[in-house]
Amino acid sequence: MASADSSIIPEMPLPSAGSDEGVSGQEPLNPPEIERSLDRAKENLIDYVQERNPDCDEALLRKAIDFTILAHKDQFRHSGMPYVEHPFEVAKLLADFNMDTVTIVAGLLHDVAEDTIHGLPEIRREFGDEVAFLVEAVTKISALQSHSRAEQQAETFRKMLVSMAKDIRVIMIKFADRLHNMRTLSYHGKEDRRRDIAAETLEVYAPLAHRFGLAQLKWELEDLAFKHLNPDAYKSLVGKVVEKREEREDYVRGVLGPAKDALAKAGLDAKVFGRPKHLYSIWMKMQTRNCQFEDIYDLHALRIVVKTLGDCYGVLGVMHSIWPPLQSRFKDYIATPKSNLYQSLHTTVIGPGGKTLEIQIRTEEMDRVAEHGIAAHWGYKEGSSSREIGKENIWLKQLLEWQQDLTDSSEFMEYFRRDLAPSEIFVFTPKGDLIQLPKGATVLDFGFSLHSRLGLRCVGARVDGNMAPLYRTLQTGERVEILKSDSQRPSKDWLSIVVTSKAKHAIRRWLRTEEMAHSIQLGREMLEREFRQAHVPAEKQSDLKPFTTKFGVQTWETLWEKIGHGEITLGAASAIVQELSPLRKKTSVLDRIGFRRTPKTTTEDSVLVSGIGNMLMRFATCCHPVPGDRIVGYVTKGRGVSIHRANCPEGQRLMQDKDRVVPVQWRTERDQMFNAHLEITAKDRTGLLSDLTGVFSKSGINVERASIVTLRDQVRNRFRVQVKDLDQLENAMERLRKVAGVTMVSRRQSGGEV
Repeated sequence: MASADSSIIPEMPLPSAGSDEGVSGQEPLNPPEIERSLDRAKENLIDYVQERNPDCDEALLRKAIDFTILAHKDQFRHSGMPYVEHPFEVAKLLADFNMDTVTIVAGLLHDVAEDTIHGLPEIRREFGDEVAFLVEAVTKISALQSHSRAEQQAETFRKMLVSMAKDIRVIMIKFADRLHNMRTLSYHGKEDRRRDIAAETLEVYAPLAHRFGLAQLKWELEDLAFKHLNPDAYKSLVGKVVEKREEREDYVRGVLGPAKDALAKAGLDAKVFGRPKHLYSIWMKMQTRNCQFEDIYDLHALRIVVKTLGDCYGVLGVMHSIWPPLQSRFKDYIATPKSNLYQSLHTTVIGPGGKTLEIQIRTEEMDRVAEHGIAAHWGYKEGSSSREIGKENIWLKQLLEWQQDLTDSSEFMEYFRRDLAPSEIFVFTPKGDLIQLPKGATVLDFGFSLHSRLGLRCVGARVDGNMAPLYRTLQTGERVEILKSDSQRPSKDWLSIVVTSKAKHAIRRWLRTEEMAHSIQLGREMLEREFRQAHVPAEKQSDLKPFTTKFGVQTWETLWEKIGHGEITLGAASAIVQELSPLRKKTSVLDRIGFRRTPKTTTEDSVLVSGIGNMLMRFATCCHPVPGDRIVGYVTKGRGVSIHRANCPEGQRLMQDKDRVVPVQWRTERDQMFNAHLEITAKDRTGLLSDLTGVFSKSGINVERASIVTLRDQVRNRFRVQVKDLDQLENAMERLRKVAGVTMVSRRQSGGEV
């Protein structure tokens, strides 16, 4: 049996001579002493690694150490110490993680390609493809490839994510790098940069460590980030914890005796430990409960480790027999493991003096997984070639799928941070099966979690017997029955309802497939009509070669899709059809219906009709197309060509008269503006209108007219705005969706006055 831990405050590594990142031109005061110090550090590092990995490749390790010293020899950290201290400490942390020699070598070299004249080709030549891959994976995206720090950060994380799927050791190197950077962050001279690094650590790296089950790493990263993000609260909390340390340790020692005696009497072989609370977790409880440190009564905790699964429940019964449990505070993570495979029994009891006491109960294997996460799941034996992710990280595979759909950097980082959120809920199917979802998941998320096809047909649900809409947020313990309809069709609005990556990926994939199918059908009908009207013989209609020669398409489906989508204009395709016609008379759709080319009388010169400019035309007021929208043209009687958005219901009705359909395409002119109509639904609050118009202002969009209708606590805002193109409009719509209280943003199909 073990005694209570002697420390309640987590052991915080003292700052070493390193810095978080970057180099300094400051020369060391005593170069000979620095050189002797490096020699000692080199031998110490080799001993450190060999002690933890007796099978390590010493020759490769020594070669990497010498190369690292050479590459960084003229670089110094902000403290004035040699930069090489940082990769040395990263290597030690990787050894602590029980990583193999290749990973430790990559950790030593992780900054070489980014910060020195020695590039990846040299690393690959000296240390092989495996090391070079790991070094490249953890090297930041060059600032020259991005327009902002945010974009650079997003693309670096995206690159890291893809590399992690190929070799999970990538994230272990990033964790070691970030942990040492955080331990030495105080040496960075710029407070703003320190706060940025700490915020990134708290928002990304700590949750990522949680996702991979690295509990100790997560706690230390959180505490270190807390220290820099809120230094006053951190210092105050440290003082209070230290002040009450002796009192709490006396209390823990007082409960260890009864616990051990009761377990021994029951014949259970168990190790009992006092478990210290971490500073950030204490502070978060103070915030969520809106209370002071003195009001936090569950600072006392025990961990009990046993041999078998059955013993876990035996220990639970013993603990409940000597101290009354709080029924609402019991969690069985053995029966329902967390997404990172964490397993344990958690119970809170009323201990001596009426104080609450948290108890964790688990097996030795569960304890190993809880403390070491992926380092416990993957064996890194020397020479092993299997580094791919296993079934333990389905989350990472799903993350890889949806990230391919996101081209916008800010959107990628938003979803990445959201998907890292550790909070989880557990809901039941009608048959009693338990489904695990992230906090904030909706009825629609639940449908997709069961099966993508069920999610795509979901129209609502019964939650504990009551009808609930798609957007209803679920809570732990609820029983959910999905209602479906074969006529249901997803829309883009669904993406704002769901929070899980699986649901978002399935919706995006369906939307892409539907758009492609629609384009293929439309393009096929358009081309077949051209064939019929040109009287092209059937044998020539089956010959794809002329189109392949002109457009490079290899299949009919590709040709139809490009025509339907507008990538290949109907006029260009029609020109080839006319060449195949026995009539050999090149007439356009406009000629065939007797349309007279009247010079345009409007300023709407941004559209070409059948590839021809200077035409009489007008934009339909039912849908208000803007550059970037897919558009179709309809020849009216006496009013020129009417331009509609391709998905406009009125336009689709008119297009049934196929003889009056003409191909149209955008020819955007600089400084030309277009009208667009938006409808925004939101929960009424003070400052809402100011926030909405602020988005338009920042987006460079002029608001021409607005109307507001309030019904109870809901507001419907309608705006007529002027935009340059679809990109500007959609960017503004995306920002509007992020305004607090906004539930829906859409383009109005009706062209009536606002």
